[in-house]
Amino acid sequence: MSAAVSAPTGALGFLQKLQDIKIGGGPAVVVKRKDLVGILRNLCTLVRNGVGLPGAIATLREDPANRKYARIFDKVGESVATGSTLSASLAQFPESFPPLLVHQLRVGERAGTLPDSLDRVTRQLEQGANLKAFLIKKLSYPALVTTAGAGAVTFMILCVIPTFQEMYDESGATLPWITRFLVAIGEGASQYSLPLLGIAAAAIGGAVWAWKDPKSRNLIDRTCVRLPGLGAWFRKIAVLQFMDVLGNLMESGFTLADALMPASEAVSNRYVRAEIRRLHAAVRRGERFSSALDAEGGLFPPIVRQLVIVGERTGRLAPITTQIRSHLRTDVERTTTVLLGTIEPVLTVTLAAAIGGILMAVYLPMFDLIGQMN
Repeated sequence: MSAAVSAPTGALGFLQKLQDIKIGGGPAVVVKRKDLVGILRNLCTLVRNGVGLPGAIATLREDPANRKYARIFDKVGESVATGSTLSASLAQFPESFPPLLVHQLRVGERAGTLPDSLDRVTRQLEQGANLKAFLIKKLSYPALVTTAGAGAVTFMILCVIPTFQEMYDESGATLPWITRFLVAIGEGASQYSLPLLGIAAAAIGGAVWAWKDPKSRNLIDRTCVRLPGLGAWFRKIAVLQFMDVLGNLMESGFTLADALMPASEAVSNRYVRAEIRRLHAAVRRGERFSSALDAEGGLFPPIVRQLVIVGERTGRLAPITTQIRSHLRTDVERTTTVLLGTIEPVLTVTLAAAIGGILMAVYLPMFDLIGQMN
């Protein structure tokens, strides 16, 4: 029996201990959603064309675009090479690969349809990212106009109006009511700037707290889906998020009862999420899915309820969800375009009226001075 190797002592041992010390676990590498879609799409293409998982992962590791995720590829590749499944290997990085994604891949591995599962997961992520990008693109212009308009009006009231006021006071010009009104607003804002800033900071802090607090967030989300006009738009987005994941899970082999709860987690609106969990409880009790949808009243659009009834009668509920998702996605995009087509002219006219009013407040006393000089 060989003798045990003794640990180094002295200065060498001290240096060895310093190398063994690990401060924290190092920053976690998080795969961005855009990069995750590309990685899964390329992995699906390689696996579908006969490339083994270790080779496919090594190929992705060599891509310069994935260089920042080298540590993840090394760990996943090593795990797969030692006989572990892809889902188990990806589960080591929950901050990059959500549990629902890992679960869908695990079901595909058990059924021997991993390429199909990869394709469905990728399409689901792409559709979610496309919807988010569409909404951000449509909402960015009104947000930019509102921010720029508010900044311009604030600057003119606080900086431009006081400058002209001093000139008019020295010349004894008569100020019209609109000028006096804006001067009073500017003086009040300057005099009470600190309290106003405190109120604004408290309002922002309260909004952040309300958004993070579960009870208040549920109240906010419930109010959103009940707003006149906009409520239907919020409901359609929530139902589309739910149907996207539900359809993909059922196509992957999940039963309806098993897919309802994971699909509810994809809904960002917490009020709608709670209502969908009630659907899950009703289906678990043995109720038909269409009957449970009818019990929710106006949460689900009538066309969705009718298509679900058709899917249950024909035994094709999973394929029917594809039609539902396509219809909802088109409807959400059309409704968003119509709503913003109404809001943008209103914002433009409001901003033009505000700036025009300020210009009138600045130049009307000047016209009075010109008349006095004549």
